[in-house]
Amino acid sequence: MKRISATNDLAFKKVLASEENKDILGGLIKDFFDVEAEEIIIENPYSIAAYIEHVRGGEAIVLRHTLKDVAASFKTADFVSEVQVSQVRYFDERTLYYPFDRYCKNYDKADAMVMDAQGKPIRYSSLRPVFALNVLGYSHFKDDDDALRIFELYDPVRNKRFNKELLRIGYFELSKPGLETINQKHWKDYFTTGAAGADAPVQTQREAQRSGFVLERRSDEADEKPSLRGFETSEVRDDEAEREVALALEKGQAIYEAELVSSFLDGKDEGKAEGKAEGKAEGKVEVAKSMLADGESVEKIVKYTGLSLVQIKALVPKS
Repeated sequence: MKRISATNDLAFKKVLASEENKDILGGLIKDFFDVEAEEIIIENPYSIAAYIEHVRGGEAIVLRHTLKDVAASFKTADFVSEVQVSQVRYFDERTLYYPFDRYCKNYDKADAMVMDAQGKPIRYSSLRPVFALNVLGYSHFKDDDDALRIFELYDPVRNKRFNKELLRIGYFELSKPGLETINQKHWKDYFTTGAAGADAPVQTQREAQRSGFVLERRSDEADEKPSLRGFETSEVRDDEAEREVALALEKGQAIYEAELVSSFLDGKDEGKAEGKAEGKAEGKVEVAKSMLADGESVEKIVKYTGLSLVQIKALVPKS
């Protein structure tokens, strides 16, 4: 038996976005950004009941977008994280879209604004720093072996940083050996094997215990690389709902990849869009937002979501 990859969307969400796992999320933020995340509030926390409703309602595509990332706020900043196991088009653009979108959403929040001397709210004071971490299962930057890169606002000509740390975007490449700290090694071990060594911090050791997913290698699969390919779900411990969701996600991914191959063979450059949502209007809007973030055209989003041109254009971030 072999555990499901910790980079599987469902496992990633369960470990880092469950209410009982806030200490684990806080440990991740500390180990990569050296920030103490106090009073963590998880947005859209892990909920197997909600996920199974999507699956049984024929909304597996909507579910995939629901599981796409982890978002949280804490006392001094906001945090977003996403796992990407294989290379996709416009990923650089996507990794900028989510933290910038998160930063802008805090504008004009009444409970976070500072008042001036006359008692009037300073609207921009509600904007908070945003930390983003992208966990990558492939080599994204080709020019070195550094596993971690963190980008900030910076003037390269004068070698000066921006005077406030308002945005930090990290990329953690699991395929690379260059690690900065022993804790980052523990995270790499966990994301690539589903287990942490005996010398890992207590909260890191608990991750594999909490994920609870088990996979079995297919007898006809010879691929030795750590990935979801070549595995099938044989058991999800004590939870048939999780098993059903895991199977639906694997099936949805297989169908999506088959559509991409078919589209390529037909000579199409763009392929099939993920956003062919069949569910509720709210789900279609979420899919449309994700497609916009992935750089898809408005016309294509209209075609695959069924939303009107006016509805789609209203979702485009204002410059």
